[in-house]
Amino acid sequence: MLTPTWQMDFFIFETLILIPIYIFILIGFVVSRKRHKTFQSPYYTLMISQGLADISAIVIFSSLIAARYFSFGNILIYSLSPGSAYAYTNSGPFMFTLRGVGVVLITTQRYLTVCRSHGVLNYQLNHCPPLLLGIGHWFLAFLIYLPALLHTDTRFENEITLLTIASRTHLQYTSITVMGSYLVACITVIFMYSQIAVVMIRARKVDQGVAMTARKTSKKLKDARLTLHVFILVIFCIIAFFFYIGEYVLAFDDDVTRVRAFRLYYPTVSGNLSFINPIMLLALNKDVQSAFCCRIKKPSSTLTPIGGKRNGKSTTS
Repeated sequence: MLTPTWQMDFFIFETLILIPIYIFILIGFVVSRKRHKTFQSPYYTLMISQGLADISAIVIFSSLIAARYFSFGNILIYSLSPGSAYAYTNSGPFMFTLRGVGVVLITTQRYLTVCRSHGVLNYQLNHCPPLLLGIGHWFLAFLIYLPALLHTDTRFENEITLLTIASRTHLQYTSITVMGSYLVACITVIFMYSQIAVVMIRARKVDQGVAMTARKTSKKLKDARLTLHVFILVIFCIIAFFFYIGEYVLAFDDDVTRVRAFRLYYPTVSGNLSFINPIMLLALNKDVQSAFCCRIKKPSSTLTPIGGKRNGKSTTS
């Protein structure tokens, strides 16, 4: 059994507090899709897919923590090696890749909604089957990570610590894969956000001299909040990018203690990348606040019901 560190204690604390909230929000998205058209949009479909990736990453790593630090299931996991060693070694970088791809897809959705709302791509995205969109997210990440997966060479140190000992080639492949995918993601996101910023600034200047309806103002504020949410996700992706730069540099280091000391920060980086999403959903997303948060005075709902009516007019369009 390993000695717990502050990074591990912080990760466990975040998991116990935020995972139940995150699961509740995702279940709410799925249930609310039947009643509210708002939650049927590609944005929330990708949020569900990203949420499943976040929770999967936490659950997989939590099972390894239970074995390493509490000796719960460590003998079973070790008996399943080398398959279990391969799975746990690849789960971390693959989940980083998967969540990076998710951020790019969500940013693309925001870009098409704000900048290309009448374009063909936005039309195709809005009419894409939700299941196909989610499968595409995971399959694209799998294709990106496949070269590193094919060069897996790792084993457990022993059945007590369950520390994985990977070859230098494997560490380099996983680091390059994650760094490369995140570098492309950052460049893509910076380009899209520059375009989004230009469109929003121009729209604001135009609207200064025009009387705007409450509904139009609410929609613009909603777009701004959703865009800010995705931008914060991008910041945590950049932190993960620099983490894997350090992982790549240390792959050439013969001192194993430095590599293991650096990996102590993995749960903090990975956990924050996952846990920032439910925090931002609750803090910035008015639809989530209206649908799931309990309030003393019930506000007028901003959600669009399916087949409902508002002021005598149908809202199904």
